[in-house]
Formats: sequence, structure tokens, C-alpha cells
Amino acid sequence: MIKFFRKIRYDLMEKNKTWRYLKYSVGEIFLVVVGILIALGINNWNQDRLNSEKETVIVANIHQEFKENRKQLDEVFQNHKRAHTSSGKIISLFPIESKPTQEILDSLSVYLFYSYGGYTFNPSSSSIDALTSTSSFDIIENDSLRNLLISWDKLVEDYQEEEQNSRAYTWDQYDPFMTKHFDWNFNFKDPRNNLEVL
Repeated sequence: MIKFFRKIRYDLMEKNKTWRYLKYSVGEIFLVVVGILIALGINNWNQDRLNSEKETVIVANIHQEFKENRKQLDEVFQNHKRAHTSSGKIISLFPIESKPTQEILDSLSVYLFYSYGGYTFNPSSSSIDALTSTSSFDIIENDSLRNLLISWDKLVEDYQEEEQNSRAYTWDQYDPFMTKHFDWNFNFKDPRNNLEVL
């Protein structure tokens, strides 16, 4: 094809047809520009298609990861809720008599055991980390989803900060108190158990 156009150009120059040669040159330039624009359009379309496929895979991975995170968070929440409920039930038994019934002791044993709330939420974020490390957040078309994914690490960090405060209280105050006054089997026949502290 290039040889064909080159031959026409040389023929026009040899026959001294400058005006026709200029028109021909402009037409040739126009064809080259149109060809480049078509190639760029095809390339952009192909890149958009590849990005769309990549986005689909990334969002599917994030969705699966978040389903697992949600399951873990629900379990942690249920454990914290059980600890809160058990603590409330212990308080409802106050004041505990000096010689409580076996039924009260059995209930107290269960409530004390479940009042410990040392459960933590440790979400997986490998898919989001992969997006962060490659700076590929722009591949996510949905603006609100992209913003939520970008803020995910900060949200988890805030939650875990609160959780660490709670765990510090458990380790620094609750555990030492309970260890001092109760054995962890809550065998109320053990002389270390001091119901009066309740």
C-alpha cells in the first residue's frame, strides 16, 4: 500500500503537477491521521474492555473477602453481646448471699465464664491491599464504592483502636481482679473463690 502511494507521488512530481501533488499530500496526511485515530480508538476500547474485566475480578475478590470479614465480625459481635448479657445477669444476682443455692452457683459459673470478652476482629484486606500497592483504585468505576474501599483501612484502624482499649481494660483490670478472687474453672468449692467481691 505504501509503495502504491509512493509511486503516485513520484509520478505527480515527475509530471510537474505541483497543485495535484499538494492535494494528494494533504489527502495522504488525512488518511494517516484517520488511521492513527482509528488505531487509538481500537486501543482505548480494548484497554477499557481489559479494565472492565479486571474490575469484575477485583470486585468479586473483594466481595468474597468482605463476606468472610462480615462472618467474622458477626461472630465477634455475638461474643461481645453474650459477654455484655452475662455481665448484666451477674449484676442482676447482686447481692449474692453468703451461702447461695447450687442453682445460683451454676448460673454464676456460666455467666462469669461468658463475661470475658477478649474476642477481636481481624479482617482480611489482601484484595484492597493489592489495589493500594498498585495504585489501581481508579479501575473501580463506581465512585462511592471506590471511596468506601479507600477509607476501609482507616475505618478498621478506628475500630481496632477501640478494641485495643477494651482489651487493655480486660488484661490490665478485669483479668487481674478475676484471677485474684476466682479460679478460672469457677469451681465454687475452691477456697480461692470469693463471692463477696461481687
